[in-house]
Amino acid sequence: MVETIPGTACQGQRGKPGSPVRALRHGVKGRGPRPSLSPGRWPWAAALTAALLWAAPCIAGTIYKWVDRSGVVHFSDRKPKGPDIPEGGVEEREVKSGGAQAGAESASSLTEARSPIESATRCTFTITGARVMGSGFFISPEGYAVTCKHVLAAGAASATLNDGERTYDFKVISESPSRDLALVLVLTPDPTPYLSLRDAGTLVPGERLYAIGAPAGLQATVTDGVFTGFRKNRDNGEKAVQFSAPVNPGNSGGPLVDEQGRVVGVVSWKLAARGAIPLSGLGFAIPSDYVREEYGAYLP
Repeated sequence: MVETIPGTACQGQRGKPGSPVRALRHGVKGRGPRPSLSPGRWPWAAALTAALLWAAPCIAGTIYKWVDRSGVVHFSDRKPKGPDIPEGGVEEREVKSGGAQAGAESASSLTEARSPIESATRCTFTITGARVMGSGFFISPEGYAVTCKHVLAAGAASATLNDGERTYDFKVISESPSRDLALVLVLTPDPTPYLSLRDAGTLVPGERLYAIGAPAGLQATVTDGVFTGFRKNRDNGEKAVQFSAPVNPGNSGGPLVDEQGRVVGVVSWKLAARGAIPLSGLGFAIPSDYVREEYGAYLP
């Protein structure tokens, strides 16, 4: 049963809306085109090849990467010789069997995660700006990521990965016209670890869920709770995932995941009060079904 949500909703830290970012639309409603990437970033096909060759768990040996005079990126298990040797040199990477996990950490070079939830935290990042702090998570090894539209509207400027040391610019690819969802491309030089999606409709009341984000700027903070049910979003009439894990400003745009680290929703808002009565433990997320509907073309 889907019920309407009464009370006062809070989407966390918001400032005056910045300059609107035009959604890039092409062909399918709600999806933007894959942009032409700036020099220095790999084309889509090359990045996908990088994800397969650079971090494939079942291959052992040495992989060579180089850029030819035409700017084409090459990957091979054989080192180029003679006239094929590029001016910029050849990069080598030893690939060992095992280690990488399919889905949540296929592109990570970090030590092996001790749990699916720890692995999921490595696929998130913090979004910061002059008036905002929010979260986001990768959905593909090419750097495509999901966050909330209201986080971008408050003047978001950069993405800091969960190690707190690497900060990158990002491009807004698309903003949903009717949902609090946005797709961005984080301009990282390497393939990114990413999360897989689970159909939110398979959730069972009482099932344990985890919210991952950066409340108060504390990166990769994990809070846990349970799935309560689906409610009706009073803004657009669509369903929302209600959960009990505590969330605060900075959580917006972060993933809500199950015990296997699969995304079931995007944390968007919480119910802060009903009348003069303060409330807690009433968080709401945009179901993963809508993420797939809006940005399925960008999933692996």
